[in-house]
Amino acid sequence: MFQTLLKSNITPNHITYTALVDGHCKSGDLKSVEILLQQMEQKGVLPNVVTFSSVINGYAKSGMVEAAIEIMRKMVSINVNPNVFTYNTLIDGCFKAGKHDMALALYEEMQSNGVEENEFLLDTFLNNLKKLGKMDEAEAIFMDMLSKGLSPDHVNYTSLMDGLFKKGKESDALQLVEEMKEKKICFDTIACNVLLNGLLGIGQYEVQSVYAEIRKLGLVPDIQTFNSLIDAYCKEGKLESAVKVWVEMKSSGIMPNSITCNILVKGLCEVGDIEKAMDLLTDVVTIGFRPSPAIHKIVLDAASGHTRADIILRMHERLVGMGLKLDQTVHNTLIAVLCKLGMTRKAMSVLENMRERGFSADTTTYNAFIHGYCKSYQFQKVFATYSEMLAKGVPPNVATYNTMLASLSAVGLMNEAADLFNEMKGRGFVPNANTYDILVSGHGKIGNKKESIKLYCEMITKGFVPRTSTYNVLIFDFAKAGKMRQAQELMHEMQVRGVIPNSSTYDILLVGWCKLSKRPELERSLRLSCRSEVRKLLEEMKDKGFTPKETTLCYINPGFSKSGENDTEWWLNRWHKTKQS
Repeated sequence: MFQTLLKSNITPNHITYTALVDGHCKSGDLKSVEILLQQMEQKGVLPNVVTFSSVINGYAKSGMVEAAIEIMRKMVSINVNPNVFTYNTLIDGCFKAGKHDMALALYEEMQSNGVEENEFLLDTFLNNLKKLGKMDEAEAIFMDMLSKGLSPDHVNYTSLMDGLFKKGKESDALQLVEEMKEKKICFDTIACNVLLNGLLGIGQYEVQSVYAEIRKLGLVPDIQTFNSLIDAYCKEGKLESAVKVWVEMKSSGIMPNSITCNILVKGLCEVGDIEKAMDLLTDVVTIGFRPSPAIHKIVLDAASGHTRADIILRMHERLVGMGLKLDQTVHNTLIAVLCKLGMTRKAMSVLENMRERGFSADTTTYNAFIHGYCKSYQFQKVFATYSEMLAKGVPPNVATYNTMLASLSAVGLMNEAADLFNEMKGRGFVPNANTYDILVSGHGKIGNKKESIKLYCEMITKGFVPRTSTYNVLIFDFAKAGKMRQAQELMHEMQVRGVIPNSSTYDILLVGWCKLSKRPELERSLRLSCRSEVRKLLEEMKDKGFTPKETTLCYINPGFSKSGENDTEWWLNRWHKTKQS
């Protein structure tokens, strides 16, 4: 039609061109947009603010923010002034492109040009700043626009309230609720759900009382409301209340969705009530629901607590009978659960069945078998499975290597672990924090201090932070050698890196200092220094609520009583009394 107009020497007006430009922008065809703008210029048809705003929107949605800003500069050069919608599009585009400072600069420019804000612009700022976690900035912009006469709507208030709750600023969020009440701003279902989730997330309020109070605001519960209530009750372990909400939901005409089923089935399974979970699933099958792979995994993980293959397989068959689709994920879940319990023969039968259905073993499948064989340290089968995996062109991953390395390290086969580690790197895999934790601990446990420290330094250099258990192995290695200053420095270093010492950390250091203090060749001043360190550590333990092990106390009491240091025995008695009171 447009081409017919051109051939008939009829010049389309700016409305026709704007409609075409907008259509091409929405479809992402920016090349056609450029051609249309050139045609408009050639035919003397001036674009208006709507035309330019459509073009700017097209460029911004495509992530071409700088090009979108250039279009705005061009419109200003021909005396077409951008409006709040133009700026809103650009500011939103800047945020989505990660150009936070550019978005704020455009907002300042808009203000200096006298363009007034509206609730859509405010929502753009609130949503984007909320995603960035910059709620102080979001509040500041909210208050700025409020001071300039803008009346935020319920969408603005809801968005800000949601962000404040998620950032842990509950008092500010509740202040907004009071403000909404005072201004008689309506609470729609979305606002009520945000308030409900926010209050339940704090964990200080009883679920039913929160629900009752929000109903007073006019809440008409929807599926999200019921899901939130069921989830809250499940987290509190109140499964009977969760089931009652489920019944209330269905009686109100709202059908559960996959999220509802996942929440409640998981909750029931976690408390060991698998049969009730299965009854619930049987109930929803009648309304067309089919168990998902996620549900299958939840149920089988719970069934594995019985450590009986017959129960696991029976639950699997029941879910299949309810319409569970037997895909690769479902087969892999069943294999993984069986292998986790060391039932590799049963898992092999599942694998054969899986292959008969046309599915091939993938990385997840092989990893499950490797894990199963590693549990019983059947290294011949572990490496045979690994070799088969490579021969069939199935790529291992870091988890494959970590599983094998952990098993080798557990039995002290560190030469074999080192060879495998080198092979892993040779195949182009980058070790992760777990890899280093395994190796540092493994070498440390067999007294290979040089290698464990070397790997620890490599780990730190790569930006990984060791676990507490890894630090404990290193500290023990130094303490065993009587190098207590180095052991103490490691404890300090772990705290600097944000790793919290546990009771075992203190036990290791206490025993180390006590053993060092009993060395006959030690000078009196150094012996006293050792005992001072013991007292400091015991005080720290008490402050943190830790209890020394019996074996640790056996080292402490003789070490001090022999030298007449009754003050520490007195402290231990006082410590026991405070623990009992």
